[in-house]
Amino acid sequence: MGSTFGTYNVAYTGMYVNHAGLSSTSNNLANVNTTGASRVRTENADQSAVQTDRTYLVNGTTVEAITRARDQLLDSTYRTQNAAASYWAVKSGNLEYMQEILSEFDGTDTDSDGMADNGVQQMIQDFFDSWEELSKDPDSESNRQAVTEAAASLLSALSGLDSQLAQLQQDAVNGVKDGVASLNDLAGQVAKLNKEISAAEAGGAEASYLRDQRDALLDEMSALANITVAESNGTLQVTIGGVTLVNGDTVHELTVEGDGSAANPLTVKSGDYNCQVKIASGSIKAYLEDADQTGYEAIDTASLPYNFTAGAVSSISNLRQALNDLVTTLATEVNSLHSTGYGLDGSTGLAFFTAVDSSQPLSIANIQVNPELVSDPDKLAASASGEEGDNSIADAICDLSTGDYFAVDGLAMNIDDFYEAVVSWLGTAGDKATSSYNTQTTLVTQVDNQRQAVCGISMDEEMSNMIMYQNAYSASARVLSVIDGLVAGLIEDLG
Repeated sequence: MGSTFGTYNVAYTGMYVNHAGLSSTSNNLANVNTTGASRVRTENADQSAVQTDRTYLVNGTTVEAITRARDQLLDSTYRTQNAAASYWAVKSGNLEYMQEILSEFDGTDTDSDGMADNGVQQMIQDFFDSWEELSKDPDSESNRQAVTEAAASLLSALSGLDSQLAQLQQDAVNGVKDGVASLNDLAGQVAKLNKEISAAEAGGAEASYLRDQRDALLDEMSALANITVAESNGTLQVTIGGVTLVNGDTVHELTVEGDGSAANPLTVKSGDYNCQVKIASGSIKAYLEDADQTGYEAIDTASLPYNFTAGAVSSISNLRQALNDLVTTLATEVNSLHSTGYGLDGSTGLAFFTAVDSSQPLSIANIQVNPELVSDPDKLAASASGEEGDNSIADAICDLSTGDYFAVDGLAMNIDDFYEAVVSWLGTAGDKATSSYNTQTTLVTQVDNQRQAVCGISMDEEMSNMIMYQNAYSASARVLSVIDGLVAGLIEDLG
């Protein structure tokens, strides 16, 4: 001991740092159930040292800092994995919805091929069956009406599917807009906290509560987009794809332009920097992809068969184009036969399917059963010669079901095989998205558990620390009392 009086400082500082430790432990216990709260810890250091002939004597201790237990690497890893999980959550959800509206994956009322009896494939079969019945009795009024009704039902189902898919794409557009609005709002809150933290830590302390709030906001932002975070002097800079979103207390808000069409693609831009923001992950990225209508286009009927490849970035556009291919090809082939045949009234040259808007090409969104046939079934052409009992056109149209008028990745297929290939592609894409989502969710949970191991508050650990700090505080107080007694005795002896 350097001196009797110097020992006062050792005992006093011991009481001080252990009191600070007790305060930190009390704070941790108070926040043990607070979501996002990080464990606070005291960091102590030797106060000073005095050199003697033989050694250095420490002259007490001091609280060097009160900091949060936090691992920035784990935070960064969590946000990266969280962005990927949110991306696959949107993708998986949209693909699952697409499977539901297609009515081929409900698992009930299926045929020998595993396809739903109430799905599109059954309606295609019903359409060709109606022509087969007509070929048995081409003069039957009821059979003729059944053909137009089966065709109308098939078109209604397919156009209804396309409408639902179009709405799903519009929902994706809205998802981008809502996501960017949320991102801007969260960025504003981060910028505000940057300013408050900078002011609170001006004296050297750490604003743990404010930092916890800011980290929670960053976690929310990571679900929307692939953010990168850099800290300098307590304030953060948040960037996305190299474009700054938050810099200190300044926010550079993002804007959304376009509608997702091939002519006007949907983009996210930085208003202040006047540049496009490259969003590589998160829910906004998934919505951007699914909103993209590139690949959904009119089919040139002069160059059939159309080669379907599912190459668009949007699974929704791929499915819409597949259904468009099915309708357009079927309509073109039926029309080519029907227009050469004769009705019961001797009429000829009529198309079975016509465009609702004649100024636009035939497509899934622009098709109807020829109104002339609906109003007068006698005009339906079942005969190639016009002679009574001739069923050759009806037979030929029925045989279209077995012809290779479709192609997938260059492989020729009939209509049933084509539709099954589309359904199979959709199921595979859905399984992949669901598997990726489950994998990412597991990774997010694992990383978050690692984060909680570092920053989480443990009741048992804090109770142990409380006992340790209490005992250390009592010991320092006892030392101070002993020294006080020694000094009092010395004064009395000298006195």
